[in-house]
Amino acid sequence: MQSTDTAAVMAVMTSLIDAWNRHDMDAFANLFTEDADFVNVVGTRWIGRDAIGKAHAATHATIFKNSQLTLKDSSLRFLKSDIAVLRAVTEVTGQVDGAGRTLPPRDALLTLIMITIGKKWSIAVAQNTNIIPPVSPDNR
Repeated sequence: MQSTDTAAVMAVMTSLIDAWNRHDMDAFANLFTEDADFVNVVGTRWIGRDAIGKAHAATHATIFKNSQLTLKDSSLRFLKSDIAVLRAVTEVTGQVDGAGRTLPPRDALLTLIMITIGKKWSIAVAQNTNIIPPVSPDNR
């Protein structure tokens, strides 16, 4: 794969984080294809750029109003020259619960399947999964 494709895919991730941290859900939604499919950490599924944008705008007006998203680690694999899978370990800080109490930082594994439309990389499928430390006899 060309390094320009790698850089372009990673630029989409950087733009996603930037839009989240600015709470600009229009910019966030515009990173997705028109018919994108997104599943969040609690299993709620939205289909379509508009639905993804509206759902994120609602949460950024409430529980994510002061949140910040950071990229901790990532891996990238090209399935074909125009299809990429990016797995990103992210951390969210500043999320609040329904009573307005700040929650502890939370790590998640965000899987993005991206495609090129013309020469532009866009997110076609997203799955966000909370990373829960395993329970063992030593950390109960």
